[in-house]
Amino acid sequence: MFESSRSYSIKSDRILVPMFKGTNSIKALQLAFDISQHENSEITAITVRERSDSVEWTNSVNLVTNAFKDGKRRGIKVVPKIKTSDNVRTGLIEEANSRSYDILIIATHKRATLSGSIFGSIGDYLLKNINIPIALMSISEKSYPYKKIFIPVSEEINTRSGVSFGFLISSITGSEIVLIDLRKYDKIRRHGFKMLFDNLGLLSSKYNIRLIKSGENTGIKEELNYMIGSEDPDAIVIGARSIQGKKFRINSDLKYIIKDTRLDTLLIKK
Repeated sequence: MFESSRSYSIKSDRILVPMFKGTNSIKALQLAFDISQHENSEITAITVRERSDSVEWTNSVNLVTNAFKDGKRRGIKVVPKIKTSDNVRTGLIEEANSRSYDILIIATHKRATLSGSIFGSIGDYLLKNINIPIALMSISEKSYPYKKIFIPVSEEINTRSGVSFGFLISSITGSEIVLIDLRKYDKIRRHGFKMLFDNLGLLSSKYNIRLIKSGENTGIKEELNYMIGSEDPDAIVIGARSIQGKKFRINSDLKYIIKDTRLDTLLIKK
């Protein structure tokens, strides 16, 4: 269903995964590996070395060569790449916007509630300046592969491509999908996810789906806070979109989900 709709579909033939020290990048790479095995994708594992950085090349080489070796063991084509740039974030933007990649997948740790940053300086910069679809993962202590995924359905906090990406994760991990109908909180209804609900019966025959309707709470934060407490999901998939001619912004509900929930959040921007 999603493949036939431009609004829902996200190509993943060529995936770009930035590699950093630590475990966050490993989770992003694991997700990319699983997508690759499902979609026959090519992955480019990249690390950017700043020109002023005195750290030996060995550290950068190890990050991408280990990704290459892990991919080879799983029969996945991984292209290791080291790029030199004035700084990491502009190097990643230059690479992403000039090489015909379909999507960039990056993982960062959770930011403090009072922090002005959502995904860290690099993630925030990519979100605002990238010209290709991006999946930004805000990582908690939840393990991967996921067993239960929340997909909230509201134009305030999700997009059709975000919903589609959630279904893709479910298809590659076998995780349960919990669709949460929060459309009553949409201030402006553009499409109402009509295609999704019109085809829910067909989707239910292919995926393990449960639909939960909004309750008696007063807003999206309250609804999700209650449902996360009662359902204990591993991850939540949300979406944001750019509006032509306007500065890209993340609303307060999305910020709450990304920073204040104790589960992995995946923000999809197409």
